[in-house]
Amino acid sequence: MKNGTLIESFRKKTYVKIHIKKSKNNPEKYLINLGKICLKYKMNLNDPQTFNEKLNWYKLNYHNELMDFVVDKINAKKYVLSKNLDDIIIKTIGTYSNIEDIDYNSLPNSFVVKNTLDSGGVYICKDKKNININKLKEKLSSFKKEMFDGVHWALETAYSENNKIIVEELIDTLDGHSPADYKFFCFNGEPEFLFVGTERDIDVKFDFYDINFNWLNVRQGHKNNLNRPKKPKNYERMLDICRILSKDFPHVRVDLYNIDGKIYFGELTFYHFAGLTPFEPRKWDYEFGKFFDITKIQHLK
Repeated sequence: MKNGTLIESFRKKTYVKIHIKKSKNNPEKYLINLGKICLKYKMNLNDPQTFNEKLNWYKLNYHNELMDFVVDKINAKKYVLSKNLDDIIIKTIGTYSNIEDIDYNSLPNSFVVKNTLDSGGVYICKDKKNININKLKEKLSSFKKEMFDGVHWALETAYSENNKIIVEELIDTLDGHSPADYKFFCFNGEPEFLFVGTERDIDVKFDFYDINFNWLNVRQGHKNNLNRPKKPKNYERMLDICRILSKDFPHVRVDLYNIDGKIYFGELTFYHFAGLTPFEPRKWDYEFGKFFDITKIQHLK
């Protein structure tokens, strides 16, 4: 980690620790100041134009109970099932209230352990004989860093403290590595662009594409892959799945896997990177923001 990134991370953590309890009094001010640290510009939440500005505006101005329900990975599967998409659901092996409840002897030889309410808490076990319980606990402790007395550090209003643990079937891939992750940004029921996460178990890479799968020269948080991911089989069905799963929300990111044409559901995310990770070059913050029409939400208000 570069010195600049370390300093930025320290400033962010310090700011959150000092100001999170006061954020309820003026959440807009809290997010704007947090954005200055993370995005390196002052967000205009009265007239948001960039994608990150609109995501933070979304946190403050739109909320429904269905969002609260589907951010939980267990409930998200129920939602997918209700849409008659049972063929894309990854098999659940078990659900637990906390890590200590897991009976490892009852688990198959390979599996994945996840927090139900965050993206960072994931542990992949390819061979139970080599499981590292301490590493597993460390991975899943990521959720504790998200919440402060019931308040999410980035004011992601759909999330709560009701985190659980889910154990899932491990998806097999031809090369034995973690599967590519296709993350579609959907607006009012229509996918508009995506990024593909690759090499997650080595050194994660992100590559952005327009909806026709043309590569975009943009970075966010991670380097691009020198071997650019190719359009997967059954790509059009992935788009159809995104339309079905996103139509109930003004904006949601639909995450899917695709193993040689076999599609699997990952999760639904409403606040991509908390709306606090810059795009390089910055013009893409504006370009992606054009897809997010908040006027319908403003009319609802």
